[in-house]
Formats: sequence, C-alpha cells, structure tokens
Amino acid sequence: MSYPIRNILTRGLKSAMALLVFSVLHACSRPVHAPVPPPSGSATTYYLDCSASQNGDGTQGSPWNSLAPANAFTLRAGDHLLLKRGTACDGSLSPQGSGATNSPIVIDAYGTGAQPVVHGGSAEEALKLFNQQYWEINNLEITGGNRYGVYVSGNIPNSSLNHIYLRNLDVHGATYTSTKRADSGEVFISPNAAGQILNDVLIDRVTAHDSHVSEGIFVSAGGTWIEGNGVAQPLGSKVTVQNSTAHDIYGDGILIAELSNGLLQRNVVYKSGLCPTCTGSTPVGLWEWYCHTCLVQYNESYANESWGGDGGDFDIDYYNDNNVVQYNYGHDSAGYCVAFFGAGGRANHDNVFRYNVCANNGRRSDLSKQGEVFLHTWDGGSLDGVQIYNNTFFWNPASNAAAFTTSDAEYSGSNPRFFKNNIIYATVPGMIQATSAFVLDNNIYWTTSTTPPSWQVDATTYTSFRAYQAATNQDAHSFYADPLLSSPNYHAAGRPATAFHLLPGSPAKRAGANICSEISGCSMGTQDFWGHGFPAGHVYNVGAYQGP
Repeated sequence: MSYPIRNILTRGLKSAMALLVFSVLHACSRPVHAPVPPPSGSATTYYLDCSASQNGDGTQGSPWNSLAPANAFTLRAGDHLLLKRGTACDGSLSPQGSGATNSPIVIDAYGTGAQPVVHGGSAEEALKLFNQQYWEINNLEITGGNRYGVYVSGNIPNSSLNHIYLRNLDVHGATYTSTKRADSGEVFISPNAAGQILNDVLIDRVTAHDSHVSEGIFVSAGGTWIEGNGVAQPLGSKVTVQNSTAHDIYGDGILIAELSNGLLQRNVVYKSGLCPTCTGSTPVGLWEWYCHTCLVQYNESYANESWGGDGGDFDIDYYNDNNVVQYNYGHDSAGYCVAFFGAGGRANHDNVFRYNVCANNGRRSDLSKQGEVFLHTWDGGSLDGVQIYNNTFFWNPASNAAAFTTSDAEYSGSNPRFFKNNIIYATVPGMIQATSAFVLDNNIYWTTSTTPPSWQVDATTYTSFRAYQAATNQDAHSFYADPLLSSPNYHAAGRPATAFHLLPGSPAKRAGANICSEISGCSMGTQDFWGHGFPAGHVYNVGAYQGP
C-alpha cells in the first residue's frame, strides 16, 4: 500500500546532509589553480579533462584536471562546464551557482568517444545541486555515490527551484542498501523545506539502474508533507519524465509526486521492488502520488516485485486528480497492472485508465493486492470519478483472484465510475469482484479454465453470466464469449505489435459503446493502443484495439 512520501523520508539524515559542505579538494594531490573570473555579465565555457597530467585554468587549451576547481568556482548564468569524453573523474561533482531564465548553467561533454564518467565513490552524492536552479546536465555517466547518484534538493522555506533538466544520463551503482522506500535513489529530486517547490523539471533519456538504493527516478516537487488528513500543501508544477529507463532497483522504478501538470511518457521500467528485507510502504513500477492533471502514456512496466503489497505496473495513487493513464503496456509483475487508491481523508477525482494492454500480472499469490485492476481505499479516503474503458487484459495469475477488484473501495461524489468496453481474457475463473456502486457494461469476458467463470457483486457470487446479468442489472450489453484475439497470451518484453488485435469474427468488433456521449468532460480519445485513429462516425470495438 502506498503512503505519503514525506512520512517515509529520513528527515534527520537529510537535514544533516544539508549542513555539510562537500569538497573533493583531497581527491587529487595535484595543485589547483582557479581561473580568473570573467567580466561581470559574460558567459564562459570551462573545460575539465581528468586525464590531463597538469591542472590548468579551465580553458580548452589548459583544462582543469579534477573536480575540485569545478566545485570551488561559482558558475554564472549561461556558463558551460564541459567534461572531456573518454575520461573519468573521481569524487562528487557539486558545482556552485544558479542560472537564470533563458540562461541556464549547462554541464555537458566535449570531444569524441564515450560519455565522461563521474565516479562518486563513497561521497553521499555523485552529483549534487542544493538550493540551485536553472541547470541543464547532459551526456554523462554517473556512478557510485553512497545514498544518491544525482541529488537535487534545497532547504529554503517557501521558495521555488526552477528549470532542472537532466538529459542523456547513465546513472548507476550507488552503494547504499535501502531499508525502506524513498530513503535513497539513483536520481532523487526533492526539496526538503516547508513550502519549497520545484517547477519545470525535465528528465529525458536517463537510465537509472543496477543498485540497491530505493528509487530509480524520483521527483517530488511539492512542499514538505504536513501531517493530518487532507491538509493541502504547495505543489510544484510541470514535471516531465520521458524516454527513460529504470531497472534493477530496490524500490520504485519511476515516481513523480506533489505536483500539477505532470507527464510520464515513453519510459520503460522493469525489475523494481527487489529489496528482500525492506519494511513499510511498498513499491510500484511507474506511478504518481498527489498529482493533479497528470498524463501517463506509452510506457512499458514489467517484472516488478515487492516485499509486501503493491508490486504492480502502474498506480494512480491517492490525492491524484484528473490523471489520464493511456496507451501503456504492463505485464509479468508480482501484483496488479493498475491500482486506484484513495486515502488521507479526501477523495480522488476523475481519474481515467483507457487503451492499455495488461498481460500476465499477479505472478505472486502471497501479495495482498491482486487483480489486473485493483481499487482500494482506507483512512477516510474515497474515489469520486473512475473511468476504466477500452482496455485489454490477459489475466493469468498465480491464484484465482478476480481480474477486476473493487469490493473494498469507498466512493463519493457524483462523478461517473464505470468499467466499460474492456476485454478480460483469463486462465482462471475470477472475472470481477465489485459492488453495485460501480457500473459495468459493454465488456467481453472469457476464461480458458475448466472451472465455471465467476462474477461477485456485493458479496454474492454468480457462476452463470445470465444469472449475474439478471440479478445485478450489470453488463446488460456485455458478452461471455471468446473475443478471438491474436496471440491472446502474449506477455513478452516489448510493446505488442499485432498481439491482442481482433481476429475475423471477433464478437468485440463494433460491440463497444461511445461511453462518453452523455458525460460532461469525458472523451473517447483520438486513437487506440497501436495508434489507429478513429474515423468520423466510428463504431467502437471492445478492448484496446480500434483498427481496421
């Protein structure tokens, strides 16, 4: 189960870290010569070649040869610090200064060859920015660091940190061993003062992998968590994580939190949640918490594990409003494909899961949350508006849990909550475990099990589809029939190209409904999972495939 990030951060440790002055002057015995400061208002490019035999003045012809002078010098808006390709520097890179609007400070590579490497070693962070803004860091390999690979934070209350861009980084091998979620990370971006927020964060083509720290890529953009149910707090804004990968991590793969206007797209997460001895709240592959108006699309999340609950592919967690999760592929994880959670004394509003493919999840029967789709609330939370439509599920769990589970969720408000136009193709009997507060229709159910299928509503179980329809008034326009899918049991790594398409004669063809026709603010979208657009006057198929 997922809990407030701020309740699980190690506050004492981070506060102590904020007081430390990091220096790597001891890392090299060669003499250090700081450059002559440039004229006020001019931008300068500094060069760093850690393979150079002598330390220079930071010019291209006479580069610095260790991180020490780069860390000691305060960079100005528009300055560039360039590391030579094919070289490696030992120690923590903790440059000083801040850029300005339209004039960030840039760290990048020069020359030819492999990415320059920063070996953080035993330093707390391999690369650190603290109370700094308007930075762009590109084209580096960052290894080691004890608790963090890349760490961006601050401690000034009621302030903002703006424009932090990380692009084309390979971050791995931090040496800390996590004991609980969010105590460490390869890429860890989070302010650490009440009211301090982050705005305009971009993580693009970043790989975080292969260490025992908790987080792969973690961005928490809002002010420090305030104890108490439903208490509002400042939120950061405009956080994008795209084209990135996180794998072989002890906790969460990719997580964004405490923000408005977030985007997670075209990322791949696998083998998250690997910690064998961690305690407390449990991890998910790719997810968002306290995220308002956030879009999650074109991601692949798979083979995720956990030490207790969760262990799923995607999670629309509590305090999330107006999130759309679409065109994603989740498979082969220990827990669910997607969860909708509500907690903390308030409702989640209007979250959508559509045109996704989920396959072969629920790989462990010992986890507490099961189902391709799992809805759950606690601690006074509720769900006000849940739209789940036009998804395709291949449900092949380790235990006979229902593919769609809502029986322990509380609902509030008048926003629509429905499960429509979906395909459940299962190898077990369990179809749904729901309450009558949820509307189900225009779905297709099928199991290859020799045991009769089951639908449970309000604690009554039905093993006849007709009896279920008649007794509950649910799924009036639905079918229990083989949907005739191409490769219905596909669950390999890599987005399916033709698997789960509808074969000739499929009962799913033209059997869907325009479920948004009478719902204000509801949209059927513009394309299906594979990018097929909807022609004018289109009659919808059931499931994620809407192509010809």
